Amino acid sequence: MQYRRLTLGAAVLTTLLMGGVAQAGTSGSSDLDDGQTDGHGDAVVVEMFDYAYHPAELEVEVGTTVRWVSEEKRTSHDIYFPDEDMGSPRLFPEESWERTFEEPGTYEYHCRPHEDRDMDGVIHVVAADDAE
Repeated sequence: MQYRRLTLGAAVLTTLLMGGVAQAGTSGSSDLDDGQTDGHGDAVVVEMFDYAYHPAELEVEVGTTVRWVSEEKRTSHDIYFPDEDMGSPRLFPEESWERTFEEPGTYEYHCRPHEDRDMDGVIHVVAADDAE
């Protein structure tokens, strides 16, 4: 567990040094965690490790790309949107998948291989003029 924290800490430090951290728009709700951009402002990053999405809940503006990155060491995950019957292939360690959200709405998703572990997430997509 300590090794994972050191590894995660090193990854965060590297991201900060390579271009800084930008926040996704938030509604001001303390229940929403901010995702980080990928260091170039291109995508908001959601990491997958410990059989969970980090952050599990995110608010972004229309037109934002979200990139899911697998940080697991020995297993794979996917991102599946049941309301749309679409999602990613299984992502193995260090693989990623992206989706750009073009319409406002609430997009719930989960990991099909790990539904029994409650590996769930949600993206709240708001119009730019609705973001705080």
